[in-house]
Amino acid sequence: MNRYAKALRRHRTLALVALSALVLSACASSPLDTTKPVGEHAKSIDFLYRFSGIMAIVVGLFVGAAVLVVIIKFRARPGTEDELPEQVEGHLKAEISWTLIPVGMLVVLTAFTLPKVFELNETSDGMTVRVEGQQWWWQFMYDIDEDGEYDIVTANEIVIPVGEEVNLEITSNDVIHSFWVPRLNGKRDAVPGRVHPWLISSPVPGVFWGECTEFCGLSHANMQIRAVVLEQADFDRWVAEQLSGADREAPAIGSAAQAGMDLFAQHCSTCHIVEGTFEAPNTALLRSGVAPNLTNLMTRTSFAGALFDLYLDNGDLNVAELREWVRDAPGRKPLRPDNQQGMVSFKDILSEDDLDNIIAYLQTLGHEPILPE
Repeated sequence: MNRYAKALRRHRTLALVALSALVLSACASSPLDTTKPVGEHAKSIDFLYRFSGIMAIVVGLFVGAAVLVVIIKFRARPGTEDELPEQVEGHLKAEISWTLIPVGMLVVLTAFTLPKVFELNETSDGMTVRVEGQQWWWQFMYDIDEDGEYDIVTANEIVIPVGEEVNLEITSNDVIHSFWVPRLNGKRDAVPGRVHPWLISSPVPGVFWGECTEFCGLSHANMQIRAVVLEQADFDRWVAEQLSGADREAPAIGSAAQAGMDLFAQHCSTCHIVEGTFEAPNTALLRSGVAPNLTNLMTRTSFAGALFDLYLDNGDLNVAELREWVRDAPGRKPLRPDNQQGMVSFKDILSEDDLDNIIAYLQTLGHEPILPE
């Protein structure tokens, strides 16, 4: 086999490997789906994406065909290797054509896009939720009675009623983040010191995934979001459950939960709030100054920046994962507690019985989550 045949064989092998990798990557599954928009704004963005994509494909096919024609028509032939094709300069019709056609396409695309840009920055008559990003989780704050005070503060999951356009006020407590639930709307930056308006809505109930899309440090890839859309009656029940958290009865004296509450007071209450029981200082010992509010922890479906499921598929509490998170959070998710970026490790501080007691206390913080059918 000569060297040319060997090179050809090697190139074919590389091409086969690349094609196989491409096919396998296309088979990957993820709950973060950008191809099935549900919210009206997400549908508009999807239309613009597909429309501009079709235009790009048309242009690409035309250019590819033109290049192919030139290659075939003006290829070198035996005896003509040193000859040049006839040179043409200043072809007015051609120059006008390849100027006006792209301009026309851009004008059409602008006509579809510009109104949507202004529409995305509008506000609605629906409720308002303040969204705060921090390393590496999201906080959602609801002013239910519109008195300027936040009545509900939760983490990782934003819960909204079906069919209502919800106003978001997006900001950050440390570095720049970006809020994105692709099936409900596009991306919106969360910038320290600024508040960016955004809208999300869904005509159907469901659980929709999102994530931070602005690189924000070590655990950026683990900063996820879940948007839970409930029927109005279920949403009202969720609100009532959240508002009742501060009035929850204390664990029975002598119980494991009561022992866990004492441990929580000693090790966790410096940063975490449990309304009605533990009111943390004005700022947690974190760069963002905020740690997740745990008042109604059990009403959520996830924890640790929505990285882990709080409940198993059979509905049981995910005790093993939650226990390991309390024991050694930096071992379960990349964090930098030495730089006040994330939860510290308690693996050398808490005993096995301590962990059991803390989990018992955490289980008293609310009932199981209300989810769409």
